[in-house]
This record gives sequence, structure tokens and C-alpha cells, in this order.
Amino acid sequence: MPVLVALCVLLEGMFFMAVTKPGHVPDIWTHVYRIDSILNGDVIARPVTSRSMLHNTETGVVGGAVDRSWMQYSLDQYDGYDPGIVIAESVADNGSSTTVDLPFNNTATNSPVVYAPQLLGFRIGRVFNFSSGMTYRLAEACMLIIYVLFMYGAVRALPRWRIPVGILLCFPLMVFRYSFAISADSLTQAVMILFSCLLFRGIIGKRSQRGAVALAVTSVLLAMCKFVYMPLVLLVIPLMFDRVSGRWRVNRGRAVPLLIGVVASGIWTIFWLGVNAWYTNCPMLVSYKQMSERKHALLTDPVAMLDAVKNIAWAIMHAQSNMNNRTDSIMIAACWLAIVVSVVVLAVTSVVNACVKSRRKNPVRTANGSINACGVLSLPYAWLIAVVCIGDILLIYLAL
Repeated sequence: MPVLVALCVLLEGMFFMAVTKPGHVPDIWTHVYRIDSILNGDVIARPVTSRSMLHNTETGVVGGAVDRSWMQYSLDQYDGYDPGIVIAESVADNGSSTTVDLPFNNTATNSPVVYAPQLLGFRIGRVFNFSSGMTYRLAEACMLIIYVLFMYGAVRALPRWRIPVGILLCFPLMVFRYSFAISADSLTQAVMILFSCLLFRGIIGKRSQRGAVALAVTSVLLAMCKFVYMPLVLLVIPLMFDRVSGRWRVNRGRAVPLLIGVVASGIWTIFWLGVNAWYTNCPMLVSYKQMSERKHALLTDPVAMLDAVKNIAWAIMHAQSNMNNRTDSIMIAACWLAIVVSVVVLAVTSVVNACVKSRRKNPVRTANGSINACGVLSLPYAWLIAVVCIGDILLIYLAL
């Protein structure tokens, strides 16, 4: 099954990559500028004077040094799709440098880790002096290969339910764009799927130190890809425990790597947020001063807190999407409907489970008397997953 899923994802990804024109991925040019600037040494963004349609303001714009060939390629490919394209007239060009400072506020907070496959493609293209167009396609191919490998690993990690999960991973909407796109969302999606499958294996399958190490490494990678997903790393904590003779005890073999993963994820998130806390993602809409004032109000002003809750509720009820795109709104509404259905099913299951007197009270134990599978932890763990995931989504709404 893992090989079949990998092959299906590869073929679908190749098809979508072939039919997707360069520049037709959300925020594509700010991702391209960000990747090339990392190769040029600007790992942390810095103030720039150039502007784009998305960042068309005199102050608060950040970016980095980008090869002149990428600026020209983006301008040649631009057909009105992505507003992150640089405004050529705003670029300070002395004519002697091979690089120009270009803006990318909305992708500046993305770490180099999340662009690892694309960085490889860009580096190979630079070493062999490929054209920008060829390097662009090479970067997409590198991302697709990594994505396929992650899907193979995700399905292979599952102790059961491989067929339904494999069908889901092969669903066109899952593969379209982010199996190959030059975007921070591509690797993030691949890592999130692998993390979910490893976590699922830890919950219902046989737990081991090797599995704990794999889950810990994936947890850190997930936090480094997108810091907004760091709270999901906390879901590994219950896997540190076994129930022995009616008591919960720490399994040191699993607890050590998992705890290291949680702590490392937290440290990275704090560090990365700290070095990128001096600018905003879209200064044309919200300046740094306005952002600081809003953050302070959310923590001190009850009226501002209530307004934030009302705005979040309105956005959820109306399935509000970026630029009010109808297709995206339908998908958001479908996701919230699935969440509601899942919570209702979980609640009904909990009530029925509590009422059934014949419920098994003594889960299967291993030779040493410990519970290696989730056993009675299953329902509490399911509620924990639901609460943490919904909470993380609401945090993203709050940030927006």
C-alpha cells in the first residue's frame, strides 16, 4: 500500500506540475524572492526600499538580496495572478550588482528549513548555471520527490487503516499545488501528514523508543516549518506514559526523546518569533505600530477582547476566506462542518461508552504488565486531540 500511494501521488503531482503555469501558486514570487535571498545570505529579512503591489508602502517593508535574473523572470511571467510581484520602478538599482533588494514581508517569517527542497533545487540550478525557468521547474521537482517520500513514510507508519488514509492522500485536492509548489506550505503539509500518522501509530499501535525518536524529530521539524503548528507537538506528551498495575508511570525510553522534541520545538519557536518580531506581514494594511497597539489591547482591554471573539465567530459562521474567494469559502465551511460532526460523534461515543456496563475495564497488557496500546486512554486522548487542534485553529483566526 505505501508504494502504491507513493506512485499515485507521484503521477498526480507530475500531472499538476505540468499543467500549472509558472507564477500560478499563491504568494509564489515572495516565496521565490525569499528562497533566493536565503542563498544570498539574508536568512533574516532586513529593511528594503523596494515595493510590491502587496507591500506598496514607504515604511515597514522587509526583504533581502535576490539575483537580478529572478526579478526579471518574475516580471516576465507576471500575468496579474500574484500581487507579491515587485514594482520594478521601486527597485534601487546601481547597475553594478548581480543582486537587487526585493520585498517579501509575508514570507519573511518562514525559516530556511521549510524551504529545504526548493533551496536544493535553486542551489543546483546556480551551480550548473541553469536558466531561471529551468531552475524553477527543478525546484518543483525536488519538492515533489520529497513529498512523495513523506507520503510513503506516512502510510508505512500506520499499523491499520492504510487503505482509507491512502485514498485520502491520493485525493486530487490533497496533491494539487502543494505536492510540488515553491511554497512554505508544501513541506509543511508533508510533515504534518507524517506527524499525524506517527502520532496515530503511537496511540493505537505498539509503542517503542524508535517510534518515539521518529515522532520527536518530526515534531521539531513541524515547529520549524510553521510555528503556528507548535501547539500540536504537545499531543505527544501522553505517549510518555504507560499504565502499570493500575498506575500511570513514565516510560523513560520514550519520554526522553519526546520531551527533548517538545522542548526543542518550544525553544525554536521562541527564538524564531523573537528575531522576526520587529515587522508585520502586510505593512500596507497593518503597520508595526498598529499591530503593537492591537496586541496590547487584546491583553488589557475587555472591549477589544470581546470584539476579537465576535470577529472570529463572524468569520467562522460566514466561512470567510482570503479575498472572499467563493471556492475557498466552501472548503472552509466543509472543514468546519467536519469538525462539528467529529465533536458530536466523539461526545455521543463518550456518553454511550460511559453508560455501557460491560465496558472492558482491564485493557490488554504486555508481558511486563504495562499497557502498550492506548487502552482506556483512547477517549481522553481523542478529546485532547480535538481540543488542541480546534484551539490551534482559533489561535490562527486570532492572529489574522
